[in-house]
Amino acid sequence: MAKDSEIHDRVSRVEEIIEQLDADECDLDEGTALHEEGEELLAEVREILDEGSGEVVELE
Repeated sequence: MAKDSEIHDRVSRVEEIIEQLDADECDLDEGTALHEEGEELLAEVREILDEGSGEVVELE
């Protein structure tokens, strides 16, 4: 379950970054830094998912 919280935290941050970029409230340098941070977070999520067993379980 630790992996779930790691993924959730990273995806939540990516969503925050998207909101900031969509709001056009940052300059070019800050926007570039946010974009790079988002790319790194998504790469980490992909890595975590790749480490999984490949089994999908439906929770009720």
